[in-house]
Amino acid sequence: MMAQYRRLKDEAGDALLFYRMGDFFELFFDDAKAAAACLDIALTKRGESEGEPIPMCGVPVHAAESYLARLIRGGHRVAIAEQVESPAEARKARGSKALVERAIVRLVTPGTLTEETLLDSAAANWLAAIGRAGEDWAIAAADISTGRFELIACGTGELASEIARLGPAEIVADGKVAGVKTRAGHGGFDSIAGDRALRDRFGLATLDGIGAPGRAELAAAGGLLAYLDSTQRGAGVLLDAPRRIARTAFMQIDQATRESLELTRSTGGSVAGSLLGEIDRCVTAGGRRLLAADIAAPLTDKADIERRLALVAWFHADQLRRDRTRAALKALPDIARALARLTAGRGGPRDLAQLRDGLVAADTLKRELEGEADGPALLAALLPKLGGHGPLTDRLASALVASPPLDSAKGGYIAEGYDADLDQLRVASSDGRRAIAALESRYRDSTGIASLKIRHNAVLGYHVEVSARNADTLMAEGSGFTHRQTLAGVVRFNSPELHEEASRVVEAGGRSLAVEAAHLDALTALAVGQSAPVLATAEALARIDVGAGNAQRAADGGWASPTITGEPCLDIDGGRHPVVEAALRDGGDRFVANDLSLGRDDRLWLITGPNMGGKSTFLRQAALVAVMAQAGCFVPAASARVGIVDKLFSRVGAADNLARGRSTFMVEMVETAAILAQATPQSLVILDEIGRGTSTYDGLAIAWAVVEAMHDQVKCRTLFATHYHELTRLAGRLDSLSLHHVRAREWKGDLVLLHEVADGAADRSYGIAVAKLAGLPPAVVARSKAVLAKLEAGRDATGGIAAGLDDLPLFAASAEPEPPADPLAQAVADVDPDALTPREALDALYRIKQIWADRGQ
Repeated sequence: MMAQYRRLKDEAGDALLFYRMGDFFELFFDDAKAAAACLDIALTKRGESEGEPIPMCGVPVHAAESYLARLIRGGHRVAIAEQVESPAEARKARGSKALVERAIVRLVTPGTLTEETLLDSAAANWLAAIGRAGEDWAIAAADISTGRFELIACGTGELASEIARLGPAEIVADGKVAGVKTRAGHGGFDSIAGDRALRDRFGLATLDGIGAPGRAELAAAGGLLAYLDSTQRGAGVLLDAPRRIARTAFMQIDQATRESLELTRSTGGSVAGSLLGEIDRCVTAGGRRLLAADIAAPLTDKADIERRLALVAWFHADQLRRDRTRAALKALPDIARALARLTAGRGGPRDLAQLRDGLVAADTLKRELEGEADGPALLAALLPKLGGHGPLTDRLASALVASPPLDSAKGGYIAEGYDADLDQLRVASSDGRRAIAALESRYRDSTGIASLKIRHNAVLGYHVEVSARNADTLMAEGSGFTHRQTLAGVVRFNSPELHEEASRVVEAGGRSLAVEAAHLDALTALAVGQSAPVLATAEALARIDVGAGNAQRAADGGWASPTITGEPCLDIDGGRHPVVEAALRDGGDRFVANDLSLGRDDRLWLITGPNMGGKSTFLRQAALVAVMAQAGCFVPAASARVGIVDKLFSRVGAADNLARGRSTFMVEMVETAAILAQATPQSLVILDEIGRGTSTYDGLAIAWAVVEAMHDQVKCRTLFATHYHELTRLAGRLDSLSLHHVRAREWKGDLVLLHEVADGAADRSYGIAVAKLAGLPPAVVARSKAVLAKLEAGRDATGGIAAGLDDLPLFAASAEPEPPADPLAQAVADVDPDALTPREALDALYRIKQIWADRGQ
């Protein structure tokens, strides 16, 4: 057995080997150690190898999926080794002591999952393969749980951006790829093999019909299909015809920008707290996956964006229509993933029932929406895809019971009346069970044992069971019963009559199960043969769900439909940050809306003001409005006019990457360099605190040069937030730069943040006031004020920004707490004559008089 195990383990490579032994999958050696640690299960020992005990652990076959899910999440791959013959077949072929033959039937990897329990229903599960031909690169990406298949040609510098858009669960390549974490593929990464594999897979004589992919795309596709063939080991794989994705069709967003804006995942890694989590009002799993794709890849074609917006507006205009549609969609099963399971041979009667119910409901929704007047163009294109499944649904409706059982091995899923022969077998089985029940009653009467029962188990089949104290009656010679088994408290027997009736029941039951299994195979083949139109229906339902869900979110939040234009502008009236607004609302606070107007003659806003004043939020909400608008969503604003953005860059927030040898400042500079190199006049860039990670003069110099480059060279729409007030001098010579600030006031020694964006530069940064708000010790705050006063007094003196600090008293000398304020002066300062009622004014006067009296004056 261990020799067989080692052979299979060599084949499995770095994957953990699930080795089938009876009702368990067992793991040995290092696999057992790794699995036990990941699954938190007992690590045992069995036998010896080279004089050492063999580590071993195992999981039950019936619960294997839950353990697989944990192993996959833990970063492992798992090879499944099943018994491919029965013990009887092994003995017949190779003798009485023959070992049952086993083989790896599947390699379970993060990118090749189809099981419902292993997948996130609201997220795509991409497998990506990176191919290369000369200097050209490409990505082939497939989600075999829904059949989606994409080919993307891109340059070396664009690979990371496209990978970030897809967010694949697994990436394979033929060798290392700079900047991308990959695993080795299973061959096939060349254009000739890819061309052949695509034509064979889709039955094509030429690839011209799918856009004549380039050599790099073919190499990537070849590697992807080879990896699927190797991991699935002959199982079916659901793949729609490949779609060539033009990078210019989508807004280009790099990984740093996606993380900064928290488009589909928050900084904590969850959907909650992200833009997607706040927008999502979809009621189907397919809709949620499509909305995530929309947010990850906003469109750049004006007509396509407006078609999506028109669908949202149509649902937004009529709440009754929207509610009816969403109610109908909510009842729909996930037909794409049900079809994927059937294609892979891992589906069952319930998946067929989901197809039946989903396709029937889609046809009903089609008829309802066709009756609505003035439907938008996108809806008119979607509705035909919802119907046309009559032959398939009629067959499934007549063949399947209304609610098939979960365990298909026990039968009972083919409807009565579908197959007359099957009905007769069921009658024979049922008559036999009734005969056995009658036989049980007769045996009780003839033996006088009222507790006698006829039972069934997998080992003995049907048998008579009595208590031990009644066994002598059946043991007696001539009783007609044959002893089979004695257990603690009960004794089991057989009889000729019972054997005869049991044989009829077992034979009829076995034949009926075989007939049902044959019908299941035929129905599955019929459904899989209709994959293309079924997937088209699933995609159309998802798009309708996204449109209706976006309309619902717009109605909930009072959002507006954006105007899309080809001009380089971004005009927002009363814009809000959707995630921050929701968080404030939950806490009972109100979000302060702000306006923005970027255009040809005012394309660079330099924004100053205090920390916590809202600069970063203002920057991010502008970027999010552009993303939402081009994704086809209404936006959180009173109105918005959005010029199409080809590339979006965000340099807001800071984080180091010590694993790659990069400090916070180094990361900032790398990202800034990428922006300056890649941004175009049609791009949107938001920059926050460039240069803060180094010395004051260095940082100011870098920030100054970056502002000039954005204005004079890149010439794109830019929001630049800074604490370097010296940069405001650039407004005098950069024609398209304007000054703005977030408003703040100091009131009675405290900082009041107004979160309003106003014209002009801020008078100061209020840094010490913010530090006081944060709880900095009073002694440190006092010292900061003293240092600031000295710096400001000597700012223009020779010797640099720190000139004159040497003659300041030592820190310890000024570390005493600030003296308490004079009570009388404070009481007078607290009086606001314009805000007092006559009675309040009188009370204030009495308080002041009392303080005066307490002084003895």
